[in-house]
Amino acid sequence: MHCQIKFNHMSKIQLLFFLLPLFCTAQQKEIWVDKSFEKWPQIALINTVEFNNGDRYIDPSFDYAGTGFLIDTGKDTLAATAKHVLWIARNKKSKTVQINDELKKWIMISKLNRIDSVVVDKLINEDSSEILQGPKSTITERDWIIFSIKDVSPNIHLLKPRYTTLVPGERVYMIACAYADSTSVAYEGMLIRKEGMDLLIEFHSNKNLAGSSGSPVIDANGHLIGILSSSTKDNVTGKNINVAVSTEYLYKVIHKKDNLNQPKKDFGELILKTVLEKGTKKAIAQYRTLKNNPENFYIYNLRSSNKNGLREVGKKLIEQNKIKEAIKILKFNTKSNPFFYINFNLLAKAYLMDGDKRKAIKTYRLSTKKYDNEKNNEAFKEIARLIEEN
Repeated sequence: MHCQIKFNHMSKIQLLFFLLPLFCTAQQKEIWVDKSFEKWPQIALINTVEFNNGDRYIDPSFDYAGTGFLIDTGKDTLAATAKHVLWIARNKKSKTVQINDELKKWIMISKLNRIDSVVVDKLINEDSSEILQGPKSTITERDWIIFSIKDVSPNIHLLKPRYTTLVPGERVYMIACAYADSTSVAYEGMLIRKEGMDLLIEFHSNKNLAGSSGSPVIDANGHLIGILSSSTKDNVTGKNINVAVSTEYLYKVIHKKDNLNQPKKDFGELILKTVLEKGTKKAIAQYRTLKNNPENFYIYNLRSSNKNGLREVGKKLIEQNKIKEAIKILKFNTKSNPFFYINFNLLAKAYLMDGDKRKAIKTYRLSTKKYDNEKNNEAFKEIARLIEEN
């Protein structure tokens, strides 16, 4: 058994992306996708890595680093996984996305039939200017690493990329090699929406998917549409969702486009400048305008895995002792991103700095409803402290 299933007004960039496949041969539905899931071919693989200096994984408890897969470009066979897998398959000498000179071997192996494998050759989208870790790292914005290959087992299936427009509500599948599973597992899900290159997906599973980073995400016809990058909470619905990065980036790598890994602009800096020069009302209106234009998700970090631009603006305003302005921005942030407890905690701190204990306690209480873990949510201790002071 190779794979089991557990069900548990268009922008210019989008229009160009939509027209790309019109110059290509129309894709046919894969014959295996309508078969029972147990009869799907071998697709998802595990990454086993070793560097010349002996480094393998960030911790010896890891047997492998995430999930990988093969791609049929129509001309070449390529291998891919998530770029942030390099956080796990860690070469301590590498500070950027540059590993070719240090790589001893990278082999992708079938978790079920370990005789079936792929021997990786070179990292195609290596970039010595792309910072790997730390607050300045933006690698999850383009969370693909793509390799040429030396050798591949004939039993491993290659996925054909899809570049046409995706529609919210489409049925999708992720084929993953999670650490907790003995073999690859296919998870069914639904595309919620697309924000820039990010595909926001709800999979029908409450399972811990650690080890699934780099998994291929395919459509109902068996065509590759993205690569699994991260999980988060949807600020629109409050549901737990997964984020995949679409094949748009893959297309750019294959066609050797310029400015391949240029980071998105920090919209927080833009909003802060407007607050300081024109006030909070203009800044909030500017944020809404940015969010309402789909093209801006390609330009600004409006959906970031490690930043909340509005929260960052609030913090900087507090540092500048502009507390009234900070409160207005942070209050708006709790309405725009109402499912994250830390947003409420920061607003409560701003109220305290403004001398308003009543609003601070009320806001901390809202935080405890978002996250009721007394050990990890400081709001509980702050509420007790403030009540005792009164």
